[in-house]
Amino acid sequence: MAEKFFLDPAALARETQALRGTGRRLSVAVEKLNAVLDRHDGCWGKDDIGEAFEKNYAASARETRGYNKDAADGIVQVSDDLDKDSELFQSVDEDNAERIDRSQQ
Repeated sequence: MAEKFFLDPAALARETQALRGTGRRLSVAVEKLNAVLDRHDGCWGKDDIGEAFEKNYAASARETRGYNKDAADGIVQVSDDLDKDSELFQSVDEDNAERIDRSQQ
């Protein structure tokens, strides 16, 4: 276990802001991709080959689209959670410092 722990709140805030921006850009890209995929849904036709393709493609494609959205949402959520954790850490650290100061008086 580490004997010391250091947190630079300002640096963490900068990084989580950048990470959150990445998540939001990914979310926009996923939405654009899904719009294109929606426009071309079924373009493989209704013949035997098209139906076989759809049978093997459609379910996994829908699943993958969900994963893409989940990834974007997850990145934003991690950023938000890190910000909350940083605030909590700072609060606990300040409370502990006050307790130590009071105990030494």
